[in-house]
Amino acid sequence: MRKNQVILIHGMPATGKYTLGKLLEKEGGFLLDNHFFHDLFLHKVELSDENRDEYYGAVGHLKQQYIDILRKFYPKKSFVRYIFTSVMLKNETLLERLEKFASDIKADFIPIELTASKEVLEKRCQTEERKIRHKISNPNNMNKFLLKYKDLLPDYSHPNKLSIDVSDLSIRKTFNLIQKHLNNFE
Repeated sequence: MRKNQVILIHGMPATGKYTLGKLLEKEGGFLLDNHFFHDLFLHKVELSDENRDEYYGAVGHLKQQYIDILRKFYPKKSFVRYIFTSVMLKNETLLERLEKFASDIKADFIPIELTASKEVLEKRCQTEERKIRHKISNPNNMNKFLLKYKDLLPDYSHPNKLSIDVSDLSIRKTFNLIQKHLNNFE
């Protein structure tokens, strides 16, 4: 029987995490995009710069509960790719949570880190889909985000980790690199 996979696609906004997650989901995956959690209450609460981190911390607890549900009820007879997306900062425990989840269900844990230049992120953030999904879609807001969080990205090694600079790659080329990497675990 083929071993399940727990995939974490992480990187700055506009690197293509959600788009790539959707493509992987079409091939037998189960996508849990970070905006699934973050946007759940976003239009029903008031967020300010002072309470934004607290809100995202509370959402992190919700993610953990969701992972606990998956751990208990995951399908045991068929191949599943659990695909998580996240910006993922140093102070988050998502990496450890997902690694433990993968271990608990005897799946391969495969982190995929996406990077891009500041100029590319500024350009990519300006799409209509990003506006519709309430993502960063203004280059000025992207710059503020990068200034605030660029030093908080984790620097870690993992034997299954794939790092891709997507600055000069199309989504299709990036997806092909990811597929090739994932095929190493079959």
